[in-house]
Amino acid sequence: MISRVAETCFWLFRQLERAESTARLLQVNRAFILDISLPEIERWYPLVIVVGERKRFGKLFAEAARQDEEVIQAYLTWHDDNPVSIKNAIYWARENARTIREVISLDTWEAINSLWHWISSGPGKRMYKTDRDKFYRHLITSINSIHGVALNTQSHEAPFYFMQLGLLLERAGQTARTLDFKYHSIGPTKLGMESPIEIAQWLALLRSCSAQDAYLKKARTGISGPDIFEFLVKDDRFPRSVLYCLDSASRIMVRLRTTDRTEPADPTKSMIMLNKMVTEIRGTTTQESLEKSIHKELTTIVDSTMDICSQLHKDYFDPEIPETFSELTSTKAGIGRRV
Repeated sequence: MISRVAETCFWLFRQLERAESTARLLQVNRAFILDISLPEIERWYPLVIVVGERKRFGKLFAEAARQDEEVIQAYLTWHDDNPVSIKNAIYWARENARTIREVISLDTWEAINSLWHWISSGPGKRMYKTDRDKFYRHLITSINSIHGVALNTQSHEAPFYFMQLGLLLERAGQTARTLDFKYHSIGPTKLGMESPIEIAQWLALLRSCSAQDAYLKKARTGISGPDIFEFLVKDDRFPRSVLYCLDSASRIMVRLRTTDRTEPADPTKSMIMLNKMVTEIRGTTTQESLEKSIHKELTTIVDSTMDICSQLHKDYFDPEIPETFSELTSTKAGIGRRV
């Protein structure tokens, strides 16, 4: 497939995952702050930090806006100047889907298109004003439905693999960012000394990752910060843990390199980086991670995931032009290079 289509597939599900993660953060935080007494600056502003929008938010709004929940919710949900707002993420997901209609299923396109029209027109805006929890819940359910439709109506070939690759890498980074939300809110956990506020925050984080039921069914020691950290970072069976996502992404990269080949191709730089990251997560104990501090460990995961995405772009979406003429494909009329 040509590199332009591969990149569009990659960003399609990545944008949807980003929108769902932000909606989940907003929904959970609304419930969390009702039960916990926190300083105004720690109630909503950490969400701006988690999504990486601190600098842009500071340029657009006065300092007092950091304590204004309506401003922050509107910024993360609707703001046109916020490239990771929910509305912008869904808009670009829909644009990506529109440009590759020939490689995605009709059902997938209709589901994405329907979600865009809902959020950009009256029904979505009215629900946001009248029942915000229902609004975020509708977003999360709709995006999960799109993933299910694509899974069950598309051939599992290169386009689908790139879509899944974007989803998994974005999810790994978002899980790490969501965990880091705790650090920005109330500071790092001290082993064996979780306060009631910390326990409530850990539970909120589990809900932000749709992990509360899965964790509680597996946990033996109750609500423990270190155990939750280990579950969301190192569990290899929970589909939203960092390790599960990165390990699954690694297997998808192998499929991409072996499709239509009689022998496996040499690993790309992004594959090598990803495999190294998976090995490091598997080989580092939770105790070692906590001793370095949760914040430092999660920042490393977020930065490394971003580096892998950048290298993946070089490997597949903007590869170096081969020197041998026979390896070139025509780039005229928007055909582009093949990956």
